[in-house]
Amino acid sequence: MSLRLVRCPYCGKRFNVAGIAAGTRLRCGGCTAVLTVPRPEASPHPSLRLTKSLVLQVAGGVAAGLLAAVALYVLLRPAPDAPPRLASAVPEKLVKSPADPAGGGIDQEFPALDDPYARAQRRVQQEFGPARFIFHKAKPYFVALETSERFHSTMLAEDYAHRLETLYAAFRREFGQSLQLPDAEPPLLVLVFNSRESFDRYFVERDKNKKRMSDSIKGIYEYDQERRRVVVYHDHHVPSEVLFHEGVHQLVHYYTLRETDGRRALGSYWFQEGLATYFEGLRRGAAGEFIDLGGGRDRLPTLKQALQPRPGAKRDFIPLSVLVGLTVDDFWQWFEVLTKHEPDEATQKARLYYAESWAFVHFLLQKEKGGNHQKLFEEYFRRELAGRGGKEAFEELVRHYLRTELPELEEEFIAHIQSLR
Repeated sequence: MSLRLVRCPYCGKRFNVAGIAAGTRLRCGGCTAVLTVPRPEASPHPSLRLTKSLVLQVAGGVAAGLLAAVALYVLLRPAPDAPPRLASAVPEKLVKSPADPAGGGIDQEFPALDDPYARAQRRVQQEFGPARFIFHKAKPYFVALETSERFHSTMLAEDYAHRLETLYAAFRREFGQSLQLPDAEPPLLVLVFNSRESFDRYFVERDKNKKRMSDSIKGIYEYDQERRRVVVYHDHHVPSEVLFHEGVHQLVHYYTLRETDGRRALGSYWFQEGLATYFEGLRRGAAGEFIDLGGGRDRLPTLKQALQPRPGAKRDFIPLSVLVGLTVDDFWQWFEVLTKHEPDEATQKARLYYAESWAFVHFLLQKEKGGNHQKLFEEYFRRELAGRGGKEAFEELVRHYLRTELPELEEEFIAHIQSLR
């Protein structure tokens, strides 16, 4: 097929309109305006004419004489009332756009108005500008990667998408059938900045203050209504563990909102952080099998040290009666207050909370596969998603499934920790 390239003066993208009938109204993959394909002989340089797209979407009584055209350079998806495109002239799914700054081609889809991926793409472009990010689908995920000359943007976006697909497959394998979870509806947005500096700048601007994230925070899941997205940055010091950890927060939040009809639920700290940390070690073997699911073993030294008695003082280990009663909000309120007065102690104790939460999830899921400990965890998972978790609910399930009480379960839990290597 011959090339007939046109350029959009709004977002600068160029597209091939060869074979598309003159007068066809298309929607730009970059800036989403609705324009019209011009006649080839209209100008020595390829151009498109802008239509008043909003007028085209009004009731059928709007007169054609209200349309005014202005010359533009762009390729767009047909508006809902546009004549059919020539299926043989333009592929239905992908059209190649120019090379990204690193030299790789970007697969840019024509975004339809009712396409959830297109809506997510427009929101990102409205927030950050039309040409700063490239996008990659990996159902149910939508990766938005900030381009850079330091790496091949298209290949890197595909790599992030592949890792997210691995996470989703593992999560579904572990809990999809047992909890009867439906497939997640796309898009689950994952925003990848191209550097730590860009990551920090985003949060400074978002929070309208001068503070940057702690260096220990390499990714975050934004729970608020307007975002609900994982935010990470790419460099050689940000491992897959960060993506998997925040990705589990995103999945659990998605299913919680589904079960509670969008109501906010107070999550249990041990469950939320323990489950996210449990998936940090996720890997696939050469045959595609999941290996190392259970992660978090780098936290074992912290745990075992906390179990050692100290002369004249109690050991640092957090009793289960405290751990299972802590909500996510409780934890962060405690952490912020202690950080103001004893930042080093706050960091050290937070590490212990994370380590114990991971170990407790590992204990319940791995002690006896298919046994009562796993059944207890899965039932608590259901209650957590429904907004009915908490200490009383957990203690009730301990009595029901294990015929014991929390202090006895704690002794069993400690023995499990000491058996780990």
